[in-house]
Amino acid sequence: MRGMQITWYGQACFKVSSGDITFVISPFGKGIGLNPPRGKADVVLLSGDGNDGDMTTPEGSVVISGEGEYEVKGVLINGFSFFHAHEGTKAVRKSTIYTIVMEGVTLCHLDNATPKQVDAILEKIGEIDVLMVPVGGTHRIGKEEIHMLDAEAAASLVGKIEPRIVIPMHYKVPGLTLALGSVEPFLKAMGVLHGDGPVDKITIKKKDLPQEETKVMVLSVA
Repeated sequence: MRGMQITWYGQACFKVSSGDITFVISPFGKGIGLNPPRGKADVVLLSGDGNDGDMTTPEGSVVISGEGEYEVKGVLINGFSFFHAHEGTKAVRKSTIYTIVMEGVTLCHLDNATPKQVDAILEKIGEIDVLMVPVGGTHRIGKEEIHMLDAEAAASLVGKIEPRIVIPMHYKVPGLTLALGSVEPFLKAMGVLHGDGPVDKITIKKKDLPQEETKVMVLSVA
């Protein structure tokens, strides 16, 4: 197996490719200062219902949104949905945690889950190899105050889930117009004092997963 490749576009948006299948997770539109994902995607996983600008999905993609069990080209996907009532508005937003099993590796994308919501599904998600976790804390979009994990809460969740690899997301990067915290407090909370710096993409093979402790891997924005 060639391994799966993971690319980050900022916020909660990732492209995950393996063999002849490509997933895009949580795409966003042009309203937040970052470039939306480009190119072909066989499957698009929508984790929210429009909290990062007008989300765009590549033409011809299979779109999955919300709770349920799915299978596409031998890749297994599980969605676990929950709801947020954001301050400053009466709107209730849906968010979905996804697990993806590909090449024998289990990924988990936490979207903007709270610790209590993750606790409620810990047994259902099982053992996680690669965890994508928000770390930038609360921010505002218009009148809405979006409550998300900060560095300490994210590090605590990583300790409960015990993934082999953790990839931070939803933090301040150049160009982003949302007022999020940086990734550094999370790295400090995880005990990463001198990391290797961000990389353009990550290639993951099951045989190469860390065995002793969780490895933090920081991606640069594509």
